[in-house]
Amino acid sequence: MSYTFDIGDDTIWGPANSVAHIFLGTVKTLSEEYRLPSGVGDDLMGMVEIDPVEFTAFVQRVLAERAQSLHLYKSMMLDGILPLLIAMADRGKLGLCARSPEESV
Repeated sequence: MSYTFDIGDDTIWGPANSVAHIFLGTVKTLSEEYRLPSGVGDDLMGMVEIDPVEFTAFVQRVLAERAQSLHLYKSMMLDGILPLLIAMADRGKLGLCARSPEESV
């Protein structure tokens, strides 16, 4: 079994169940930490709808947090999720952009 993460009619990611659960837990934690909606909808029997506006703002915030972080372990954890968030935004054609040189690394 696997999940589907969709923006409208387009599936942007289809991970295995265990990978999806880890991703959803990480996104939920970051959303709570930054007090910002992630744009990642509820799990509806393995189908998750992404709100493109909220998700873009969320990914931009995670990028900014990583760029500003001086904490080694925080940086390492964000480095684990950011490639996936960026890839999903790219597949969804959401138009992310680096706002500083640190964000483009």
